[in-house]
Amino acid sequence: MQPTDTAATPPLRTDLINRWIAEALRMVGLPFSVSSPPVGPVPVTRILEAFGILFQPVPDLTRQRAREFLRLPRNPVGDEPVPDRDHSPLAGLMAHRGSNSVVLVNAHDIVTRRRFTMAHELGHHLLHRPRDQNGILRYDLPAEEGGNISKKELDYIENEAHLFAASLLMPAPWVRAWFSAQDRGKSISPGLACSRLATLLLVSRIAAAKRLADLALTDPPAPGETP
Repeated sequence: MQPTDTAATPPLRTDLINRWIAEALRMVGLPFSVSSPPVGPVPVTRILEAFGILFQPVPDLTRQRAREFLRLPRNPVGDEPVPDRDHSPLAGLMAHRGSNSVVLVNAHDIVTRRRFTMAHELGHHLLHRPRDQNGILRYDLPAEEGGNISKKELDYIENEAHLFAASLLMPAPWVRAWFSAQDRGKSISPGLACSRLATLLLVSRIAAAKRLADLALTDPPAPGETP
């Protein structure tokens, strides 16, 4: 019988995430706290560049394709062997070689997903960067599949990276200021709110609906309901 891990999962580091969000926005000349609604999406590519991270779309991204891409002489980041068996599709991954970092995303994904993936990988970079910073970072592999973290740790860091991505693309003060301007004393339906927010900040409707619900601005969608 396998031992059971009964240790409580620690809470997500919301304060640390918000400090990084504020710093990321500051680096591209944008405020974290606002009193007026935002006028457009967060420039996530510029933020990656501000942190010295390269960004590259790769068609049909897999770890195998990433390994092949990172071997190209024109790319300053080296590679690490990846099992040949691993050809499953990926939305994105981050690789490091010394002081060089690159985020690869699936070129065939729609722009809203690419933006979320970029923000998600930046979250890993800032929150979970390991001591060994060379090669393809296997944030998405538990130990039993060749990675170096437990399934519980994997779930935790993925949840943190998801929260980081949502918080970067839809900063809480921005969303609250926007929602206040939309509402103006009259009711706005959750569906209309998430549609407008998704269009403004260039995120998916699902991500916008979850963010609005997480910030207690709208009710969450009912099970099985599409935002």
